[in-house]
Amino acid sequence: MITVEVHMHGNLRRFLPDRVASMTMDIPEGTRVADLAESLKAQEDVWVASIDKVVVPMSAPLTDGACLDLFPILEGG
Repeated sequence: MITVEVHMHGNLRRFLPDRVASMTMDIPEGTRVADLAESLKAQEDVWVASIDKVVVPMSAPLTDGACLDLFPILEGG
């Protein structure tokens, strides 16, 4: 198992317990960003992901101690 800090931005907070903005999660080693988004049921709503402030593809693997930020599609008008 590895530990990552997950930050959900904007309306993605609805996928975390009690709609918190961030939480620390223990996940299996080898988990990819896409796997974690899927486990949170947020895969269809994530537009951009970054690990330690660097934009990464959804296929990027997560490492112990990583800080993952997930961003929704921005809307405006």
